This record gives sequence, C-alpha cells and structure tokens, in this order.
Amino acid sequence: MNTLIAKLKKMPQGVKASIAFFFANAVHSGISYLVTPVYTRLLTTEEFGQTSVYMTWLAVFGNIAMFCLSAGVFNNGMIDYPDKRDEYSFSMLILSNLITLCFAGVLLCLYPIVGTWLRIEKPLLILMCVTFLFQPAYSFWVSRQRYELKYKTTAAWSVAVSVLSPLTAVTCIFLFPQHRLYARIFGAEVSLIVVYILFYIYLAYKGRFHLETKYWKAVLLFNLPLIPHYLSGYLLNSSDKLMISYLVGDSATAYYSVAYSVAAVVGIVWSAVNSSLIPYTYEKCRQKKHNDIAKVTLPILTAFAGICVLMIMMAPEVVAIMATADYTEAIYAIPPIVGGVFFQMHYFIYANVVYYYKRPKYVMYASVISTLLNLILNYIFISRFGYLAAGYTTLICYLCQAAIDYFAMKKVVGESIYNMKFIGILSLVVTLIALFSNLLYGHMAIRYIVIGGILIVCVVLRKRIMSLITELRKKENEA
Repeated sequence: MNTLIAKLKKMPQGVKASIAFFFANAVHSGISYLVTPVYTRLLTTEEFGQTSVYMTWLAVFGNIAMFCLSAGVFNNGMIDYPDKRDEYSFSMLILSNLITLCFAGVLLCLYPIVGTWLRIEKPLLILMCVTFLFQPAYSFWVSRQRYELKYKTTAAWSVAVSVLSPLTAVTCIFLFPQHRLYARIFGAEVSLIVVYILFYIYLAYKGRFHLETKYWKAVLLFNLPLIPHYLSGYLLNSSDKLMISYLVGDSATAYYSVAYSVAAVVGIVWSAVNSSLIPYTYEKCRQKKHNDIAKVTLPILTAFAGICVLMIMMAPEVVAIMATADYTEAIYAIPPIVGGVFFQMHYFIYANVVYYYKRPKYVMYASVISTLLNLILNYIFISRFGYLAAGYTTLICYLCQAAIDYFAMKKVVGESIYNMKFIGILSLVVTLIALFSNLLYGHMAIRYIVIGGILIVCVVLRKRIMSLITELRKKENEA
C-alpha cells in the first residue's frame, strides 16, 4: 500500500486528475445503476415511466434553457481570459440566467397548449426551470476545476452530489408514500438545487458581482450554431422515451427506460475511453499519421463489440437484477438498443477526426438528419408495433449517423483512415446478433457458451487492450 501511495504521489498532475475524474465518474455511474433497482421496486411502472419522461425533458430543455454554456465555449474563455476567470464565470452565469428566464417565460405561457403533449404537471415544470436557473453555477465551477486540474475538491463534490440526490429521493419516497412520484423527483432535484445555490453564491462572490457583457457576443455566436447539434444528440438518445410515453403509455416507457439503462453501461465505458482517444487522435492528425489512429482504434472498437455482444447475451440476468418481474419484457428491447450504442461508438471515431479539422458542421448535419429520421420512424412504427419498435428505429438511426459521419470524415481528410472492410464485417456481426439474439433467450446453454467464449477471448487479449489504453493515457497527459 505504501508503495502504491508513493507511486501516486510521483505521478504528474495530469495523470492524477485523469484518475480522479475517472473515479468520480465511475462512482456517479455506479450509484445511478445501484439505485435503479431500488426505484423500480419502490415506484409503480407508471411512476417510474413518468420519472423517466421528466428526466428526459430535463435533458432536452436544458440544452436550450442553459444554452450549453458550460461546454467547450467555457473552456475557450478559460484560455482567452486567464486573468479574468472569476469575472468571466459570473458573466456567463448571468447570461445563462437571462436565457433561462426567457425560456421559462415562453414555456409557462404555452403550458395550457403544450402541457398535455409534454405529459409533465406544472409544478414539475416549474421545478425544472428553477434547476436550470441555478445548475450552471455548479457546472461552471466543475468545468473550471477540471481545466485547472484541481481534481481533489471536484472529485469529492462529484461523489457527494452523486450520493446526496438519490439518498434524499429514496428518503422522501418513504416519508411521503402517498405522493411517490413527487417525492422521487422533488427529493432528488431540491437537494441538488440547494447545492447549486451555494455554488451560485460562491461564483458571485468570487466574481465580485462584476458583470462584463463584452463576453456575451462571442459566446452566443460560438454556441448558437452548435445548439442544433447538442439538441439533436439528446433527442436521438431520448426521443424514444418521450414518444413511447405519448403513443403507448408510461408503463411502456418504464420498461424501455430499464432496457436503455442496461445498454447505457457500454456507452459510459466508451465515453471514458474516448476521453483518452481524443488527444491521441488529434496528435496523430497533427502529424498526418492517420494509419496510427486505426492501429489503436480498431482493436478497441473490436473489444467493445465483444462487450456489446456480452451485454446482449446477459440481458435476462441483468434485467432480473435491475428490476422486478414486472419488467421482464424489457429484455427484448436490450439487443437493438445495444446495437445502436455500438454504432454510436462509430460516430466518435469518425467525429474525433472531423473535429480536429474544425469542420463541426458535418457532424451537425449527421446528428440533425439522424434525429429527424428517428422521430419519423418512431411515430410510424411505435404506433403500429408498440414500444419495442423504438429499439430497432434507434439501431437504424445510429447506423445512419455513423455512415454520414464516415463520409464526412473521408471528405475532410481525403481517405478512409480505417479498414472499412473489417469494420463492416464487425458491424454486420453485431447487427445480426442484435436482430436475432431474442431467439436465444429461451436457450440458456447456448447463451452461456457464447458468454464463456467472449470471456475467454477477453482474458487472452487483456494485455493487448490494456497496453493500448495505457498508450492513450500517456498521450492524454502529454496533451
């Protein structure tokens, strides 16, 4: 243990920050999944579905109401105004508040018209708007801490918030069993709002309440073209739940949400790896060594294909842990959703290159087209075949997005970079398994043979995969 501590102390600041942030994200994701079985057992399927609808609208509306100001544009401000970071943060906070107030005013005025379609009661909508008002303070603080590699306090707060919200929600459900839906949502959100208010006061104090509107124009011009991309990305991930709730019902939304939570595990792991893959890709693009990108990326993509297949094969067991027997039919939504997540990974390996060459409009085109296609297909097929159809429309739309992003990358760079024949075969295998694995859920022996084979391959290739991830981490820290 002493040796391990000594090694940690000798690590560069960037390495320590990377490890701390990865740990904090892992704890946050882990708690989210640990508490899901609790919610599915304390809430009815209708209440769980209504909660999923609220959280979905929270994410979708948040892109507009908070204008994504804590994303890349905030880091640009940290670079451009190194001596004015406190004033910049406070000015961004006020700008975010003004946008939020305008959004909330329009939304609440239109509520009598759109309320039934949103399927959210007015008190919950007001709670959502209050969250949008104060959340940016915490987001700006976290973004600055990450930029300045102040990982200890950030990781501690991240873990504390991850524990506080579900703990308060579960406590409120027990205290107010006759109002479980409101107890679940208000309990989770109000506890977070209290934290956000503390950071709001802190940012205002640090910025000495000094407002500089000169920052606003550049920020608005930078972020405005990206809002359709951010919004499309969230809608592509979330529109399924909203349309299922509207076209089928809240119970169906609950089943689909559990399936989506299971599939999202793969996406979370990929996001952690991609955070290291980005600086490596940028460095190789700068050196014009595109072949090196493929040498590292393709083995990782193959490993994640194996994880996707493993997740599909273990769907019955995972759902049994995540929820009660009422959610058993959610098993059949997992294969196509996981297949869609696999094609979502394709987006990253192509878009990383496109972003380096500063052509984000191509990525936006892919997101918008895929989202519109998803909305159309969902409306047609959910109405006819029920909520399970949403999984297959998601698979098709992510495949479409991946294809567009690939051609965009090829147009920008002038070459394929990756071995597309290999990727095509790998994608075909994952797709076929996603489409026909439901036939194996009644044959446990066959499933376990496949699971055993995947685990053996993982053990055999573990050193190769770990060496690739280590190489990526080095590049990330050098960057």
